[in-house]
Amino acid sequence: MDALTINKIVLPVMLASMMLTMGLSLQRVNFIEVLRHPKALGLGVTLQLAILPLLAWLIIISFRLPSELAAGLLLISLAPGGASSNAISFLADGDVALSISLTIVSSLVVPFILPIMLMWHYSFLGMGAEPFDIPILPTITQLCVVSLIPIALGMYIRHRFEGTFGPLQKLFEKSTGIILGLLIAIMAWTNRAELMEVMETSSVLLLGLCALAYCSGVFIAQLIGLPTQQQRTLGIETGIQNAGIAMMVAASIMGKPALAMIALFYGIGMNLPAIVMISWIRWRKQEPNGEPAL
Repeated sequence: MDALTINKIVLPVMLASMMLTMGLSLQRVNFIEVLRHPKALGLGVTLQLAILPLLAWLIIISFRLPSELAAGLLLISLAPGGASSNAISFLADGDVALSISLTIVSSLVVPFILPIMLMWHYSFLGMGAEPFDIPILPTITQLCVVSLIPIALGMYIRHRFEGTFGPLQKLFEKSTGIILGLLIAIMAWTNRAELMEVMETSSVLLLGLCALAYCSGVFIAQLIGLPTQQQRTLGIETGIQNAGIAMMVAASIMGKPALAMIALFYGIGMNLPAIVMISWIRWRKQEPNGEPAL
């Protein structure tokens, strides 16, 4: 199977499968949860849509990055939040309901605004024309086909056959992780030469963006006065992005596999700060009179 088939067919199909399983795990009560913490939810959306792109710009300007690497950082910073953040929030003793709410909101909103925001950001570095041009309406359509429609279909199936699919929720959540793992493995192997180049030249910058995102989310949430659990969750939600969506936009729509490799490496590396956070919290909890501090 060649790289073109992987990028144009396998990648979108696997993404749609992930979104379908996500929809199968959702109920109407999840949307009711969205309304229960508007302050934290509003901050989370702001962190994802504004603060993370600003952090990407900080790195781009500070290190005077070349256009292709800058385009990759901006693309991953504008992608929706990743579904794996829900599991990470749970392991980090975060606010899981808030995490799910933010995943839902970003998955519903970003397909419509990502192409527009991406072209707007690219224009500031003179990248609005070829080879970074994005057809806005076709991109919105494709993002809806691989994200919104599968999510809606999954929720309908779950509602229609509640007795059958309700008890299988944990299985759906695990299957999403399995599909994501397969997707990463296939993309990494198919584009292994390009991925190795990204790792050699850009790994520190990508990991730096991820670490900055985690720390900024926690710090800003502290300034706002949110509870500790929500601070952790907002840090996680700021750093964890849907790398699959970013890869699809880069490889399937823009025809830029190099940008997809930047998103792929971020998708792998973004778990490292999460592991550090979880390990720190677990260690603190094991201390005598220890509190699950950040």
